[in-house]
Amino acid sequence: MDDDSESHLRQTLSFLELPAGPIPGEWMDVLRQVAARVGELEARKEYFRLLTDSGRVLIWVSGSAGGVEHFNKPWLAFTGRTLEQERGDGWLEGVHPQDRDACLGGYRKAFAAREPFTLEYRLRRADGEYRWILDEGSPRHDAGGVFLGYVGFCYDITERREAEDELRRSLRQTRILHEALDRVPSCVYTKNRQSRYTYANRATLDLFGCSAEALQGQGDDAFFPPETVAWLRTLDLRVLGGESTEEEVVVRDPIQGHRVYWEVKAPIHHDLDDPEPDGLLGISTDITAQKEYMQRMEHLAHYDALTGLPNRALLLDRLSKALAQVRRRELWLAVVFLDLDGFKAINDRHGHQMGDRFLHHLARRMGARLREGDTLARLGGDEFVVILVDLVGPEAVDPLLQRVLRAVSEPVHEDGHDLCVTASLGVTLTRGEPGITPDRLLQEADQAMYRAKEAGRNRYHLSGSPPDSAPGSRP
Repeated sequence: MDDDSESHLRQTLSFLELPAGPIPGEWMDVLRQVAARVGELEARKEYFRLLTDSGRVLIWVSGSAGGVEHFNKPWLAFTGRTLEQERGDGWLEGVHPQDRDACLGGYRKAFAAREPFTLEYRLRRADGEYRWILDEGSPRHDAGGVFLGYVGFCYDITERREAEDELRRSLRQTRILHEALDRVPSCVYTKNRQSRYTYANRATLDLFGCSAEALQGQGDDAFFPPETVAWLRTLDLRVLGGESTEEEVVVRDPIQGHRVYWEVKAPIHHDLDDPEPDGLLGISTDITAQKEYMQRMEHLAHYDALTGLPNRALLLDRLSKALAQVRRRELWLAVVFLDLDGFKAINDRHGHQMGDRFLHHLARRMGARLREGDTLARLGGDEFVVILVDLVGPEAVDPLLQRVLRAVSEPVHEDGHDLCVTASLGVTLTRGEPGITPDRLLQEADQAMYRAKEAGRNRYHLSGSPPDSAPGSRP
């Protein structure tokens, strides 16, 4: 029996009420055409079923009343449920509880308006894991424009959502980092391989006086004098060669003045396997105040606060160097211990403030009478020490000591008063003999000073000589 037989036609056209007896001959041609059309429709239906079931896209089809009538095999395989379980609103059971209301509300709103929609929600997979789904629904109509329902195409976008979430977290962390860096008082910045700025925090922008947009692509020559630019470029080249640096950078600018920065730079590698840096990170801290403070502390550690003269610590250092020098040159060195005569009376009569001003004035005068290379130091109170260097012999010391005595004895005019003192000098001479030390020289000169006072003051006494009775002279 071929496919055109009456039994085949009855089987193919079972939805028709054909007569129980033989089918009239005049019907057969029409019924064969109908059967052929039904076969074509079935073949097309199978084609589309295979088309929808063979891919990875989850597809659903709803009727005009809103309930979902069909889910393709990828959907059912994804959810692990049967078609009967998913039909109608059964599919909502797999939607995440936190997304269910929004999902159903979005679907119904679009359905009522007969408009396309896009929804994102989490759908439970057969293994129990919730996956993010992008659901794109479109209304469908027959050839006459009658609304038939919706067809939806769903895609697993979990990886995309996770990437977006990671990007948002990264952007949030970057924003937090930038906000934190904007609160850092140091200048923090990045540069590319051409030493052009690619990022700068608020402190850097304030220093340069420009916006972040205006800074992009700028070089140091836009903000610093040429000599500073040259030094910064030298540092950048070292860092771009793979080295980390820590250097002091001094900026001398006619507007900003003299500033000192502690510059820390490190290479940036976006690809850790690539030895060549992509750029550099710099942190620059203004240490001008700290440097000035350290200089003040250094000055206070070596200089007398009242007179600005070297103190005992610096005196001993210079005396050690002077001893080494006279040994090399085979010359003489004199250490003079000076104590003022009558200074206590000035303090008692006029007060300590007047006494301090007097000492300051006298120190400047004595220093002006010394030669270049000689040292005048204050030990404290009214005690001073003079180092006289490069003496060709013992006889060369007398005119220098006379100058010191005259410098001290000249009146000092303060607040309408003529303040007068003299000085007792103790002197020790040396050529840097073996075993001689700065402390020993000071001790010998100190002892000689007391001999000068005992001899009548306003004079000097040479260590190792008999008492002197002539004022202001050498025995």
